[in-house]
Amino acid sequence: MNRHSIYALVLSSLIGIGAASCTKYNEVDPPRLDLQHQEELPLPTHTISQLKALYKSGGVQINKPIVISAVIASDDSEGNLYKSCYIEDETGGMELKFALGNLSSIYPQGTRVRLLCHGLQLGDYAGQINLGYTSKEEKYETAFYPELLVYRTLLKEGSSELKPRDLTIATLSKQYAGTLIRLQEVQFLSSELGQTYADPQGKDKNRNVNRTLVDRSGRLLIVRTSSYAKFAGHTLPSGSGDVTAILTYFRDTPQLLILREQDVQLTRARF
Repeated sequence: MNRHSIYALVLSSLIGIGAASCTKYNEVDPPRLDLQHQEELPLPTHTISQLKALYKSGGVQINKPIVISAVIASDDSEGNLYKSCYIEDETGGMELKFALGNLSSIYPQGTRVRLLCHGLQLGDYAGQINLGYTSKEEKYETAFYPELLVYRTLLKEGSSELKPRDLTIATLSKQYAGTLIRLQEVQFLSSELGQTYADPQGKDKNRNVNRTLVDRSGRLLIVRTSSYAKFAGHTLPSGSGDVTAILTYFRDTPQLLILREQDVQLTRARF
């Protein structure tokens, strides 16, 4: 064996040792970003509404192999949603408190998933049931589920056509909480025209800002926007039209969570 062959062999061995050393200290295998094979996926056992019905005051840790088949309803690409996502099925929707930044780059809106709930925690925040991790803080019933574990819990099933539910302010209901809706025939209050969605310059003080939509009958609805959103400093549109967003509730108060600025289609004349 000549000198160059010996050098190549030694180098190859060192690379192999380095790779093995890296693998040894990885607690979680690298995520599979390809779609799961259908035959590998566990069968669904519950709907979202059935899962939420298991909640009890104080929080409930799930110790059974509960599996949900659902669709990713949210999109965090414009920063109005952070380390959370929303899933929905035909029975309703809910928030997953998963500490994975840029989650929609891996699970885009419309991705059909199987959610493995064993080990997760059902909790309540301001009247809305969510799913996350067991919290060490007594004031919260759930914490954020660790980023590296999300891939083991949220399995890709494929893609699905996600259509928002067409609603009006008058027909909003908690049964649609956590789902994607399209709100028809609304506009921002005249008193708010010229203002921005949120406050990017003062985001340390005003992390979220409320604006108000109104319909033809004078019914009002809050639009809550993070001052960290990419469109936070953009001026509110002055026209009327439709808004597609996630419907949330703070206790009994409905709110809209806009995902992308393009989902605000207020392009018609004001009424």
